[in-house]
Amino acid sequence: MERKKTSITRHIVRVFAYLVAAWLLGFGYFLMTMPEEPAEMQGADAIVVLTGGAGRLEAGLELLEAKVAKRMLISGVNPVVKSGDLSALTGAEQTLFNCCVDLGKAALNTKGNADETAEWANVYGFSSIVLVTADYHMPRSLILFRRAMPKVHIVAHPVSGEWPILFLAKEYSKYIVTLVRHARGPN
Repeated sequence: MERKKTSITRHIVRVFAYLVAAWLLGFGYFLMTMPEEPAEMQGADAIVVLTGGAGRLEAGLELLEAKVAKRMLISGVNPVVKSGDLSALTGAEQTLFNCCVDLGKAALNTKGNADETAEWANVYGFSSIVLVTADYHMPRSLILFRRAMPKVHIVAHPVSGEWPILFLAKEYSKYIVTLVRHARGPN
């Protein structure tokens, strides 16, 4: 009986070691293949910026000012923030916000961003969007956005930065969970 318990324990340890090795290899691949900011951006119906990180809003506004699209949604905005606050923060003209920027205040997470954007895109009849978020966040965001808007063409515009390794490891784990959920079918 003791020998059987030892065998089961060894088997469990071996499976755990394989899982850890697979996670580490996958994480290395994730780091090596993080998307880079595109050199040239083609036109789209709209731009969507996900809040939560440095440089995202500025990148979206640069695209809007370059007329890559005519309208922009900032998804995941704190409900107390007004467009004037963002105009002052970024140095962009308030007239740009007044004519062309919508603030999405319903999303609390990336799935919420995708759902909020899908509703917004549907209202305006958009069939293509430029998605602006951090490079580490783009792979998971694309899965969720493509699921929420299967008929909308989504162009990635990742914002590069220097991220702590544990922060990236947490995002990679979320990415794996999203992949597994997506493989199982609709939520």
